[in-house]
Order: sequence, then structure tokens, then C-alpha cells
Amino acid sequence: MAAQGRGADRQPGDADRAVPGDLGGAVLLCLPGPQPGARLGSDRRTVAGSPRRDRPLRHADHASGQGRRGGCLVIKLSQERNKSLLAVHGWSAVFLGLLLYAVILTGVASVFAKELGDWSSPLAQPVADPFRPGTDRMLREFAATVDPQYHEEMFVFPRAGDRLYAFFHKHETDEDGKPRERGVAAEFDPNTQTLIERREGTDEDVDAGDRANALGDFMVELHVRLHLPNPWGLLLTGVLGLAMLVAAITGFVVHRHLIKELFTLRRHKEKLLSARDTHVIAGTWNLPFAFILAFTGSYFSFGSAFGIPAVAMVVFGGDQEKMIETVIGNPPKEDKTPAPVADFDRMIADVRGRTDAALNFITVQHWGRADSLVTMFMQYPEGKLLGPTYVYSGATGEFRYAKPSLGLQPSTGGALFELMGPLHFGNFAGVFSKAAWFALGFAGAYVTITGLMLWTLRRREQRGWRHLARATVWVGYGLPLALAAPAYAFFPLRAAGELVHGPMMTVFLLVALAAAGIAWGLRSLTLARRILLGLTGLALLLLPALRLLSGGAGWPLAFESGLHTVLALDIAFAVGGLLCLLSASRRHAENAAADEELDEAVEA
Repeated sequence: MAAQGRGADRQPGDADRAVPGDLGGAVLLCLPGPQPGARLGSDRRTVAGSPRRDRPLRHADHASGQGRRGGCLVIKLSQERNKSLLAVHGWSAVFLGLLLYAVILTGVASVFAKELGDWSSPLAQPVADPFRPGTDRMLREFAATVDPQYHEEMFVFPRAGDRLYAFFHKHETDEDGKPRERGVAAEFDPNTQTLIERREGTDEDVDAGDRANALGDFMVELHVRLHLPNPWGLLLTGVLGLAMLVAAITGFVVHRHLIKELFTLRRHKEKLLSARDTHVIAGTWNLPFAFILAFTGSYFSFGSAFGIPAVAMVVFGGDQEKMIETVIGNPPKEDKTPAPVADFDRMIADVRGRTDAALNFITVQHWGRADSLVTMFMQYPEGKLLGPTYVYSGATGEFRYAKPSLGLQPSTGGALFELMGPLHFGNFAGVFSKAAWFALGFAGAYVTITGLMLWTLRRREQRGWRHLARATVWVGYGLPLALAAPAYAFFPLRAAGELVHGPMMTVFLLVALAAAGIAWGLRSLTLARRILLGLTGLALLLLPALRLLSGGAGWPLAFESGLHTVLALDIAFAVGGLLCLLSASRRHAENAAADEELDEAVEA
């Protein structure tokens, strides 16, 4: 989109190689001409041959409504049909662009999903070590209350507020033959090592009852699947990732003065030209990051939706669990002899003596059996993008081997597989890399929405594009407001002990619908933009007060208790809200002409 308006840069002869949007109702398809002596079936057709041999071919082209210009095949279309095809092409591009903007913006919010959980559901005191001594006793006591059929597998890791979340479960298939997990989950306070909450059922049932992590999970699910059922949500986000990848590659190609445009921001009296320059410079700087996000995002979406099931079906007869065990490189030799589980505290102490990386995740296969395996996944060591993994015998507690995430031996493919996570999530250097990913992702969202607005504005004379301009404002300015709204359902309902996932989605949809009413209900699109931006600012500004009124810790207590994430996000939301309100209230004289032009573009 940033390359629009550069027709003056074309050199003579470019028109002969391009596929123009309108050539009097004709589209040129440049095809290589057949070589002398080339055969098509049994019919010899020579380009430079006898006129007698040429004549029947030309007559056939004319009769079919087509012709040739040089080496190009001319498909003749009526003026009306040509315009219709171009309109469909443009409308579909805008629709895809709006979905892409939604995925990018929710991805920006998801970067701090863990911190969002720490802010919305902190424990009374910060947790210095989630896996402190005593973890062994805590897990053993919980396992004794769980039906042995769910001892097939267990995992435990810290979640919102650094609560320890443990899930004993078995693997089964649902009515449609899709794999799922069923078991018993629990949340513990690592400081007191006491049980906070216990839930039972399928993995979906357990997640539906999870209140502590609901706010962060809502953002992640919206980013990953757009809250659509599997595999359609993953398929759609994968397609959008490919679209972003194509945009990044083509953006690199079409910017013929790439280095110059990295530093070019001209001062224009006309706002539209300034907006175009800002769009170009932001998009140019963001190209490498957009490529990384698009490639890794498409990998995760298509791999989960199609890659794993396809490989499991072809090689493992549809057994995805067997495939994962084999590919990950951890297939234990089956031995159902009962055996007590080794001391977790001793294994945790041993793994911490082998690496400086912090412990992040523990899995146990076949709890209480002689073939039990305990796998410990570590966070990324300082200055590295790959984290080590250590495997212990669950029956004896002896160290068995260290391994990469994929396979048993280090490999180029395994290293590339491990790099996908930190490069997509930006969590390899703590809050600093997350802040960088947040800023770059926000720039990507800005490039997408400003490009769509410039694109729709340029077509203001066409009636159909006026609704697309309103849709662009609705998604561009209404989606941030809708993303802030679920918190207003989460805090009161969580304080009342009610389920929160369904009401959060309801509030999100209602606010999105109200934003659509503003975008289409007001004649002035400029006014609609400012109202939506102002409402977003107000919603963000009031979030700290809402958290406090719902039983959250006040600033003095949070500061005294060391709940720094609570303080940091309160300040971030307040500052973000004030910036939105300030931007919505600004009225500079130089903006008037552009605002009037935008309004004229969408008025009926």
C-alpha cells in the first residue's frame, strides 16, 4: 500500500510488462511464445512460420474473444465486469487486512499475557521461588487424592501470580475422535504450599473454571484462534500469517529506495502526505520483524492444525500422542510395575546445580510406575535463545540425560524448532525483550491500519468503498476499546466467585457491536474516530480503579509487598489512557482539511 502513488517513477516500457487495472476492459497476460518447431499434441504451430499456419490460430483467438499483443494474451472484459473484478479484489484485500490487524493487535496484548495475569490475580505476597523446598510433599499429598487412572501424566508450572498449577490427567478421544485430556487440576500458593483451588473434568472444563488466568488467556485465545473452533481458527490465523509474510517480502521489493526511506519524513502542510510518509517509514523499519512474526506465526498455526495430525495419520496411524513421544525423543520402555515416585525436591536441587537457567516446567510420565520419567524444562539462560531440558528417572530420581526440545541429539532442525518460540513470543530476555516485541508489534499494527485508511481514502469517489472506510475505523479504533472491555466483566465476577469466560466474551462482543454503531451511525467519520479513541482512553484510565474496587491491593500495600507488576501495569494503563484521551481531544488547524476530506469520502 505504501507503494501507491508512484506511477511517475515508471520508466518507458514498464506498461508493456505490467498487468494494468484497466485497459479499456482488457487484461494482459504475458505468456512465453511458442518456439519454432515446438509441438502441442500433434499440431505444429510456428510463430514465425507461414501466414497460412498463423491464420487459423488467429481466427480461433478472435472467435473465443481473446487476442494477442506481442507475447501477451489479451482477455477482453466488459468495462462493467472489469470494474467489478477490481472492486472484489480491493474489498477482499481490505477484509483480509482488517483481520490481520486484529491478529497483530491481539498479539501485542498477548506479549504481556503472563504479566496481565500477575496484575489481575496476584497472590498476597510475591513468590521468590515457585519450586521451593516442600514441593515434593505438596505434589505427593495432592496425588494421593487423585484417582490412579489420571496418573498417566502430570505437569506442573507457575501461572498467574506465580501460582503453581498441576494437572494429573489421562489421554482420551471425544465423540468426534479428537484427542483430549481428562483429569484433576489444582492451584497452589508456593509461599504457603497450600491448595487454593481444585477442578475436575476434561481440559476444556478445567480451563473454563480457571479464573486467575482468564484475562491473559482471553487475549491469547483471541490472537491464536480468534476464539473460533479448531481447526478453523488456526487455519485462519495461519492464512493471515502467510498474508503478512507476502506483504513483508513484497514490501521489501517495492521499496526501491529502501535505505533512503528509512530516514525520510518530509514536512507537509497536507496531512495525508505526512500520514503516508509516516506509514512508509514505520513499515520500512518494521519489515524484518514482520517477516519473523509472520513466518513463526504461520508455522505454529499450520503445524498445530495440520502438521501434527497429518504426520500422526500417515506414520503413526492417527496416534498423535505416540508421534509426539517419538519426535520429542522421550519414549519410555513400558514397565507397569508399581514404584514410588522419587523425591522432587532432590531432583530440582540437582537440575539447578547443572545450569544457571531457572526451572520453568515439569512433566511426569506414568506417575507411580517403574517406567516413570520426569522431564524438567528450563527457561532461556541469560544471553541465549535456547533453553536446556533434563530427564530423570521418576522411580529412582537419578539423572538420565540432557536433551534438546526435539529429539535426543542436537541438530540443525531441532535448533530451528526451538528458535520458533522465543522469536515469536519475544520472551528470551525477560521484560526487556517483551517490551521490544510490544513496540515492534504496535508499529506493525500501526502500519496495517494506516495503510488501510490511506487505501480506502484514495477510493473515496466510489460508493462501495465508503462502507469499507467505516469498517476500517470500526476495527482500527473499536477493537482496542473492545479489548479493554472484558476486564470490566472479569474483576466483579471473579470477586463474586463466578465463572468469567462466558461473560467476558459477551462484553467483548457487545462493545464491538456498540463501536460498529458509532462507526456507521455518525455522519462524521472523524468524530467517530475521536469518540472511539476517547472511550478507549477512558476504559484504560479506569482499569486501576476497577481493580482496586474489586478487592485488589492498593498502591501502598502493593509497594510494601513487592508486587511490582501491579504497580507497573496500573501506571501503564493510566498513561495509555491519558495518551488516548489527549489524542482524541487534539484539534489542530492543519488537520481540518484532511478531516473534511475523510468525511467527504464516506458520506452517502
